[in-house]
Amino acid sequence: MILPEKNFFLFGMGDRDKYIYKNFSLTRYSDGKILYAWNNCTEEFLYSDYTVVLTKNNGGRVVLYENEEGFFIDDKCICASKIYLPDFKEYKYKDQLRILLHEVLINIFDGKPVPNYFVYKKPWYRDSAMMGMVLKATNNLHLIKDWILSITDLYDKNNAGNCEPDNLGQLLYLISLVDDKNNPMVEKIYNEAKRISKNGLLTGLTDFNDHRIYSTLWLKFALKELNIEEDFLNIPEEFDNYARMFWMDRDGIERETKYENEYNWLYPYLWWAVKHFEKEPIDKEYLEIRYPMSWEKEASQANYEEIRQLSNIYADNKFSAPHTWHAAEMFLYLIEMEK
Repeated sequence: MILPEKNFFLFGMGDRDKYIYKNFSLTRYSDGKILYAWNNCTEEFLYSDYTVVLTKNNGGRVVLYENEEGFFIDDKCICASKIYLPDFKEYKYKDQLRILLHEVLINIFDGKPVPNYFVYKKPWYRDSAMMGMVLKATNNLHLIKDWILSITDLYDKNNAGNCEPDNLGQLLYLISLVDDKNNPMVEKIYNEAKRISKNGLLTGLTDFNDHRIYSTLWLKFALKELNIEEDFLNIPEEFDNYARMFWMDRDGIERETKYENEYNWLYPYLWWAVKHFEKEPIDKEYLEIRYPMSWEKEASQANYEEIRQLSNIYADNKFSAPHTWHAAEMFLYLIEMEK
């Protein structure tokens, strides 16, 4: 699979306004207005520097760039707010980490972490928890703290309205990032988990399937993060193909991991999570420096018409990029690799 439409770059990481650079013009996402257009020039994308350089035929240059202070065109600040952008210079995959961090931060929209701000308008607890791990590692949790503390729903109900049991652990983990066990939602989550548990496992459908072990692993992990003891959960030695994706805490259990070693081109975050669990090496072709590095295709709940503003090819092929669960899984594995 070849990622289409590589001639764009998104500006507006974190809580900044969103802008699209494409075809020698800069468009404001919120109203679709073209703010700047340049003629008679060439373009160069410096992805890991969050920069696009336009060189005019007369030798002059225009530089669009984003840093920890804001988004700029030459010396003019377009929008400003504080974010943290480590250089990762001590890491083997420093450029990839810089790009992947961008792909997480660019999808914080209106103070909320979303999978892709074009095709998803609501946060998903599953994707948000993975994003939270990246934000914690880079000192950027302030960007979603208010959203986490405002949550009152136990489930995001984004998958056709289902109350997915893994949401309980993911929400509890998000709370652990910015608060403690005295948060009023903690008791509600704990009580709901006891209510839906049977034989030590949470019951219900996750991604339209029975992934009781995966869901329970999330809850046990989050309870541990908040130093909360429990006596009603138990992980049996049985197979759950989502359990192989839970690399965050093996809990002393080695689980069978039957899976085909084939890249998942529709939902690549699933493949990356399994690779992380198994600590397996990644082939070079999946580490190529490009932009975007993350995506999702043909997801049942995504509104792909909304990405037409960025790309007709994306919309026609039910493709969204960048995608935060994918970017987070890549980032969190690469940052563990040899420096």
